[in-house]
Amino acid sequence: MKNSALFISLAMTCFAAHAEWKSYAKNTEVEEFFDTAYISKESGTIKLWTLSNYVSPITTLEGKEILSEKSLTTLDCSSQKIGAEKIIKYEKKSAQGNVVSEMETALRLSSIRSGSADQILKEKLCR
Repeated sequence: MKNSALFISLAMTCFAAHAEWKSYAKNTEVEEFFDTAYISKESGTIKLWTLSNYVSPITTLEGKEILSEKSLTTLDCSSQKIGAEKIIKYEKKSAQGNVVSEMETALRLSSIRSGSADQILKEKLCR
């Protein structure tokens, strides 16, 4: 079990370095990216990695600072909902440096808010 977790962590670290990140939203606090190599795209549902690069460090609930986080994201174009089932937080921008924390959860899709970065992503990918 430990070997599997180690392999997955190493694969995720290598994946971050080889991802083709494309910017889709930016404000004074964060720039949002998506990996152009989708994990899957079927029947109006897209599974992909998204990346948030923060302008200034963000303090986690554990009291550690991060400058980026990567999320395994599912975008349901037909229902206009989005959610993440895995989030990995990094000490440096662009999913680089040490992993500060990781979280996996059951996928729960939420409605996309008007004017949000999620809406911009939906408009770019759901065509």
